[in-house]
Amino acid sequence: MAGAQPGVHALQLKPISVPENVKKGSKFMKWDDDSTTVTPVTLKVDPQGLFLYWTDQNKETDLLEVSHIKDARTGKYARNPKMQTFER
Repeated sequence: MAGAQPGVHALQLKPISVPENVKKGSKFMKWDDDSTTVTPVTLKVDPQGLFLYWTDQNKETDLLEVSHIKDARTGKYARNPKMQTFER
């Protein structure tokens, strides 16, 4: 491009801001992928916003890297998951 200067169009990302309420923990319902089981958990996010971790009622903790999340829903779109059936 005529007249373009190198480095002028550098992308600048804003730092991630994780709200205090999710750093401290909030109550959620966790659905298992392979069943209709729902588990009440306390969900937290690390201060950098890279990991989700939750603790269930038995004090067992699990961890998930945010880049592995494929779907999240709130409000009227957060319905019970339907069982998938495959016909042959």
